[in-house]
Amino acid sequence: MKLLSILEKIDASPKDVFVVHERFERNYEMHSHTKDQLSYVEGGIAYVTIENEYLIVPAMHFLWIPANTPHCLKVSHNATQLHSFYFKSSDRDFYKNLNIYPANKLIAELIKFSERWTNQFVSFSDPYAHTLFTLHDLLALTAEKAVKLQLPTSEHPKIEKITDYIHFKFNTNITLHELANQFNMSERTFCRIFKKEMKTSFFQYLKTYRIIQAIYLLQKQKDSSLEEIANACGYESIAAFSNTFLELTGMRPSQMRKIIS
Repeated sequence: MKLLSILEKIDASPKDVFVVHERFERNYEMHSHTKDQLSYVEGGIAYVTIENEYLIVPAMHFLWIPANTPHCLKVSHNATQLHSFYFKSSDRDFYKNLNIYPANKLIAELIKFSERWTNQFVSFSDPYAHTLFTLHDLLALTAEKAVKLQLPTSEHPKIEKITDYIHFKFNTNITLHELANQFNMSERTFCRIFKKEMKTSFFQYLKTYRIIQAIYLLQKQKDSSLEEIANACGYESIAAFSNTFLELTGMRPSQMRKIIS
């Protein structure tokens, strides 16, 4: 089933929620819909692009996308299990913002129960359908702190060259001095331009990009030690790597490895 081809039906349906469970590679181009979307990543990693931001959704996390929010959604590994729900739009504050949250055990169990429906519309009057609406309400009541694992993007020609250079050199001891010299700017000018265009500092951008690459390596290189992955992402200290990983994802790399493998 091609989900994008039935979005109009999903939006137009008077029924309350559409449920779809998938387990293979997907790449949904930029699109939007008039219903709110909940997507839960059970295994693997999903990637989301919205406006000028690139977000990572690790396993055991859920993504909330408010209605009418243009986005791309990519699942790049066939082991990734993606469970998605399209609900009628809500005007409650929690449901107005796109965010990523770790899923607690109760939310994960309700999503598991929802597998009795697949690729179909569900009405409130259907047997057991109340569990879907309980799931919807519990998100706002039990969600933990949102995970801000996201990278800004820019179409500014110079910034694109700078970020390409960072992506190429992220696993080295790349410095502000090196970048400023590479692009013929003073360090002060470089920081000002980067912050203006990206709404974040070079150091925060580099830190986030390194952790995103680490998540990818944790899934792809299952035989590599955490120290090897830390080194491959530009960290000389496993402690610094682990602490930064915890800061950005809410868990240690050893915990992440267990749930995305």
